[in-house]
Amino acid sequence: MREPEIHRIRKRRGPHPALRVPALVLMLLLGSCANLGELAGFDEPDVELLGLEPLPVRGMEARFLVRLRVVNPNPVPLLLDGMAFDLFLRDSKVLSGVSNEGLDVGAYSESVANVEVAAGMLGSLSLLRDLMTDPGDGSIPYRLDTKLSLQGIRRAIRIDREGVFSLGGAASARGR
Repeated sequence: MREPEIHRIRKRRGPHPALRVPALVLMLLLGSCANLGELAGFDEPDVELLGLEPLPVRGMEARFLVRLRVVNPNPVPLLLDGMAFDLFLRDSKVLSGVSNEGLDVGAYSESVANVEVAAGMLGSLSLLRDLMTDPGDGSIPYRLDTKLSLQGIRRAIRIDREGVFSLGGAASARGR
């Protein structure tokens, strides 16, 4: 006769190993939903083009200082890790810039970012050709496409603005 087999019952500590990965994924998803919930009352900041100032030429490239105002309509400060933007004049991309300098925009306040950029050769030539063939009424329409990277938020905020430069120096803007 055979002797009866004795089965040992092991006590497990914690969930079965096959359940650990799905549980971890679920916790991460719930955590990211909580972050989205915090952003539910978040209002998109505004970016305004304040001005373009010519800088001394370096080699063959024209350089400019672009001044951008970032307006925070939220009750918490915005800490920018960086920004990127493209400036179009008469639908020709003439300036592109990036900055990794942090910018602290207090709650319900504004800050100014100064970014040094080089003019794009092809876009500048296209704009020059357009201005020579059709000088217009003394105003130049522009579009500013901006990407802001905020500390603690993984997705970037994209803001597009359109306006008109008066050749007298003033600019008016509107959101899109």
